[in-house]
Parts: sequence; structure tokens; C-alpha cells
Amino acid sequence: MKVVVCDDAAALAEAAADLFRERVAGAPDLAMAVPAGRTPRRMYGLLRERQARAPVDYAAMRVFSIDELCPPAPADGYFWRQVRSEFLAWAAVPAERCHPFRVDAPDLEAMCRAYEEAIARAGGLDLVMLGLGPNGHIASNEPGSAFDSPTRPVRLLPETARYILTDEVSQGAVSDRAVTLGIGTILRAREVVVLVSGAAKRGPLERLLDGPVTPEVPASALRLHPRCTVLADRDARP
Repeated sequence: MKVVVCDDAAALAEAAADLFRERVAGAPDLAMAVPAGRTPRRMYGLLRERQARAPVDYAAMRVFSIDELCPPAPADGYFWRQVRSEFLAWAAVPAERCHPFRVDAPDLEAMCRAYEEAIARAGGLDLVMLGLGPNGHIASNEPGSAFDSPTRPVRLLPETARYILTDEVSQGAVSDRAVTLGIGTILRAREVVVLVSGAAKRGPLERLLDGPVTPEVPASALRLHPRCTVLADRDARP
């Protein structure tokens, strides 16, 4: 596992934007699961700013979700709405190359199986970029999630639902049910990048990097991945 410590949140966003652009430029048809939440927000802003000065062609990439809240979240997806507004709205990725979770499906288990099949048809995920939850969760894989878990419906812990609501860009009600890429799905990706910002993430990051590898710390599974990079700011990793 490679750990890159950035001076601050702004430098972290710069490093993440650099990596994102480099990966797409190097493989225009990149199959990538893209993050939502507060940490990636500044990265998306930088990507948009740089696109005006030095364009990258995003049109051939395949965009997948990390996770999504079930209703009563917005009909177009709580997390996917952010991805659409902050990235897809200007990146010109065709709709047919975008793969949001269909949380309005009558059978979420079947929808998640179909999602795994869509990833397989894409040749697998080239890159998963995600954040780190306060209790060590990755995507919506809460403590206790098996390391071989597939994409599936899950129940969020109350602390996770409360944490989502602390985002300054609130999008309405937060369900305690979600669908998520499984830890096994994430570990099969060819590359994983984790964005970690702020003093509140210091404890989770320590458990990711230095604690036991255990399902009680879902992020610790990433130490088993052959190509995982953690981008952290100094508040999270002094």
C-alpha cells in the first residue's frame, strides 16, 4: 500500500485531480467507480477548472457508482446526484456509459447481481476511488462486512446515517438502507485510491494502515490489494 501525505485538503484535491486525469488520459475507456461525499467535492471542482484550460476526453470512460441510498433518498440518487452535478454535467460522458444504481428496482438483490454482471461486461473495474468512513467503512460496507462480499443491499448503522447528514450540501432524507459495491468487488478492481481528509479521519486511517486486518475494520481489507494508494492530508495523517 502506498501512502501519500498532502499538506492540506487543497493539496489533497490537487493530487486526486492529477491522478484522475492521468488515469483517463492513459486509458480513455477507463472503467471507474467514482466517489461522492464531501472529500471528493473539491477534486471535482478542480477537474472542471482544468478542463477549461487543458481538456481531457472523458467521453469514452465507463462510470460506475460506489454506493447509493435507497428511498426516501431523491429519485435520481442521493450520491449519484452529486456525481451528475459535479462531474457528469460537464464531462460529456454519454448516458449509456454511466451506470447508476437503480434503487427504485422492485428486487434490489437482483439489481445488484445485474450490476456485478455489468462490471464484468466492462472487463472489470480499472479504478475505484473512494473515501473512508468514520467507523472504518468503505463504500457502504459497515463493520462486520465479509472481505469477499459482493455488490448487495445493506443496512446502514445509525452513526453512518447521521454522518451523511452532516455534509454541508444536504440533499434531503437519508435512508438506513443502501446498495453498495462489496468489499470483494472493490478488491477485484485493478487499482484502488482512498481519499482521506480531516482530523476526524485520523483514527479510522490509523486502523486502516496499522491495525489488524479484520472485517470489523472494513477498510483494512485494502491492505490485501496489490495496488492501493491512500491520499491523505496532514490533519488525517500527522
